[in-house]
Amino acid sequence: MFSSGLRGGGRWIGDPHVFHGEGAWWDPRAGALRYVDMLAGDLITLRGDAVERTDMASGVAAVIRSRRAGGYVVAVQGGFRLLDDELKLEREIPVFGDPSIRMNEGACDPSGRLYVGSMAYDARRGAGTLYRLDPDLSVHVALENVSIPNGLVWLDDGRTALHTDTPTGEIRAYDFDPVTGEFGASRPHIAVPPDVGAPDGCALDADGCLWVAIWGGSAVHRYGPDGSLEDRIALPVSNPTSCAFGGPDGTTLFVTTSQETIDVEAEPLAGRVYEVEAGVAGAPVPDFAG
Repeated sequence: MFSSGLRGGGRWIGDPHVFHGEGAWWDPRAGALRYVDMLAGDLITLRGDAVERTDMASGVAAVIRSRRAGGYVVAVQGGFRLLDDELKLEREIPVFGDPSIRMNEGACDPSGRLYVGSMAYDARRGAGTLYRLDPDLSVHVALENVSIPNGLVWLDDGRTALHTDTPTGEIRAYDFDPVTGEFGASRPHIAVPPDVGAPDGCALDADGCLWVAIWGGSAVHRYGPDGSLEDRIALPVSNPTSCAFGGPDGTTLFVTTSQETIDVEAEPLAGRVYEVEAGVAGAPVPDFAG
């Protein structure tokens, strides 16, 4: 079944001044949606209609997750930061020093290792790397020669990873070693035609279906476990960027959006978050084990 417009009951929330919203994540400890105004380097916390901004003191804030030991981990311009429960800095973990490269998006695997991809500011092909931050805080290269690394989830008890490299139009399925955290052979899983848009961030639901923000496509797609398109939520903005499940029952889908490349007078809702009941709960999202 396909939706030709906004799903009933949806609404627009969040900070109206966000330029490039990204990295949606529901924080169950805080009962809040966390996301980033990426290029501003700000972390945004949304509790109901109350908006809080936290400056990460970096040109970029990319993704945030809870730490099992308490506090949070966040990717910033050239590495990672460990934060306490009040989002105050505890430790810096530098990864690279190239000012033409920035962190972009990532997720934790079922064992609690954090993977975050980097990309060039000019989005040149092959300039990015998918990094792995282990619980002992060591950093490793997981994938090389990526361009705009985005959505990342794990299937089959952690034996398969789905990863998006946006310019390719593909979400690829990788053999994954849950013991070592290494990526193996890959194959196409989902292909988004260029005239439809490009796959960006994603979220897995409890039925094993993948919800994908379609950059340039004004929509979120839901794909079945076999990679077939099952549903579509149309949005009145060109650039959805990420999505996450949350809310009291875990059935609310939050979709971040961007003003980048568009006319904000023509798309006044760009940069805000779309909130809608999905009718299914999200799959568990692992914490960082460090």
